[in-house]
Amino acid sequence: MADAPRRPTSSPTEPARRTADRAVVPVVGKALEAAIAVLFIGLLTTVLLGGVVPDHRAAVGHELADRTLATATDRVETTAVVPESAVVGSRRADVDLPRTIRGSSYRVVYVPNATFGGGSNATAPALVLDHPNDAFDRQVPVTLPESVTVSGAWDSGNDCVVRVVVGDDGATLELTNEPVSGGTDE
Repeated sequence: MADAPRRPTSSPTEPARRTADRAVVPVVGKALEAAIAVLFIGLLTTVLLGGVVPDHRAAVGHELADRTLATATDRVETTAVVPESAVVGSRRADVDLPRTIRGSSYRVVYVPNATFGGGSNATAPALVLDHPNDAFDRQVPVTLPESVTVSGAWDSGNDCVVRVVVGDDGATLELTNEPVSGGTDE
């Protein structure tokens, strides 16, 4: 009998090597998927925190500063109007202002001769919002009767109150910070 051709035999370690190679493929695939996910999240975070979110926060801060000063001005003007038939006495009104604008407290001050525009002759009484970040500073002219004198300022970290005292010599409007103990008297 002639010798039959021999079949190549596999070594005992070859099946183990094939199995090990096949076990690496899913692990490498999952590692690549995880790396892509981490890269995507990092890129998205960088884009949002590097440009979109700060721009939005600044826009919201500007809008809030405008609304805050408009609310304060409206409340001062409506509280300062004293009817001709008013008797001597006082009244107060609470002013609901946000505690912070863009994370910082601020002041609202009455300025009797605030400058508006480029000309030095354009002055008028105004409420001025003074914020640590000058980009959020604002001023709005306020229209008050000539018989009313104004004093005081508001710090945003406290409750804000407008107090009007009517006397024989006219009315005094005071911007004060104090705890609110009840509703408004209007």
